[in-house]
Amino acid sequence: MKKRNIFSLLITLLLCCLATAAMAAKSDWKNAQGSYVWTESSQYNNGILNIKPLEDDIYLFEFKVMRGSEAEDSAEEFQTAGTLLLNDDGVGEADVLVGEDDSVIIQFALANKTMTVKQTGKLPLDIQGDYQFNEPTFDVSENAAVAIIESLPANLTSLSAANRPYRLLYADETVDGWFYQVIAVHEPTNSIIAKYLVAADLNAVYRNDAEEPGLIYGTPESMLAAKRVPLVEEEQDNPPYVENGELQGNTEEEDQPAVNEAQATPLVKIAAEQESLRAGESTKIVAELPGNLGYTVANLQSSNKDVLKIDGDKIVGVAPGTATVTGTLNIEKGKKKFAVRVTVFEPRLEVYNMPTHINIGDKLSLQAFITGEEGDVKAQWSVNNEKIAVIEKNKLVGKADGLVTVTAKRGDMQSSWFVAVGKAELPMGAIDGDDDDDYSWMTGMLAAFIGGIVAIAGGALWFFKRRK
Repeated sequence: MKKRNIFSLLITLLLCCLATAAMAAKSDWKNAQGSYVWTESSQYNNGILNIKPLEDDIYLFEFKVMRGSEAEDSAEEFQTAGTLLLNDDGVGEADVLVGEDDSVIIQFALANKTMTVKQTGKLPLDIQGDYQFNEPTFDVSENAAVAIIESLPANLTSLSAANRPYRLLYADETVDGWFYQVIAVHEPTNSIIAKYLVAADLNAVYRNDAEEPGLIYGTPESMLAAKRVPLVEEEQDNPPYVENGELQGNTEEEDQPAVNEAQATPLVKIAAEQESLRAGESTKIVAELPGNLGYTVANLQSSNKDVLKIDGDKIVGVAPGTATVTGTLNIEKGKKKFAVRVTVFEPRLEVYNMPTHINIGDKLSLQAFITGEEGDVKAQWSVNNEKIAVIEKNKLVGKADGLVTVTAKRGDMQSSWFVAVGKAELPMGAIDGDDDDDYSWMTGMLAAFIGGIVAIAGGALWFFKRRK
């Protein structure tokens, strides 16, 4: 009886140990995402394993291996990708189809940032061995994009038994710098089964058959946060590999393409359709999303309601000034807050390149426009002193030394500019003034003149009083 109890206790302890070991093995997979480098890599023999979690205990894997000989100065390359499922022991298992009928079983065991890979069956190149963790990110490839689509439920992808056999066509060029286009084609009829957009970081997949793409896997959060940087193309002739337990090859920062963060711009652009409005005019918030994804805008608010007001999804100009409009851009399973500046202006009658000085005899063509409107407008031109300058067939003609005021009028709109002719020069403050200040320099001159007269008169009065 006692022996039986001891035996039962040992069995229980053994099962507990096995369960603990399995839990520990599974916990290692929580941070498994990234690229792993074959520990036996060299110049002619190397391998990279990419791992990405999909859902629950399902992971995407991709192998990129090269096998060759230094003596022959040649090497072969092989790539494959698929999905693995963690078993109760924390070991990943996957079947890779070779040819039309044969398959190879691959096992993945992860411990201490090292992935041990074993294969049962023959692949074009051997992929077995230990792979050491390198970095948490990796580039998407055709194999990975196809594998992630095939891992999704058939009711989402339409890749059911009824549509077999099919092939997946992959476009190397990205759509709007973020998505890769994949097309499923029914081989017997060569007809298109479905179209997909696969995110560059594999975090989302969209069906792209309808007018507006629909999300069938993942979330767009990484796309909403992504920034676009200037492209720097540089071949990596010496890929990373592990030798004597240390990472070798092209791993130094100075060997990598430089990225200027200051030049980075958001991948998803949000702006006002019109950044400048007249009072009473309205505009809307518009967004540029990769793949022409649908969106809505919500929670619009104005930082200054005296300048801009919100009317539903419209931004309405109230009075001249600048204000900030904040809100939220919503797309399927994702959102992004934004802030854009909008200026409300009062239309003004302006002129192209009005100079501050012309010479005697110069003939300057005058052409007016209204701010905020396209094209030129006809205006009535005049000068305040035709001895200094005149208007001849919409041209300003210099006649004599002096200062002149040129005025344009159209309806109830009127603007004036000061021009010096010949040897005359404009006083300080007469250039780049607002309408309210257009005559400030004249006012100053007049004040100085009156002040001078008052001073002279006061001095004279004091002198005569003293003589008396």
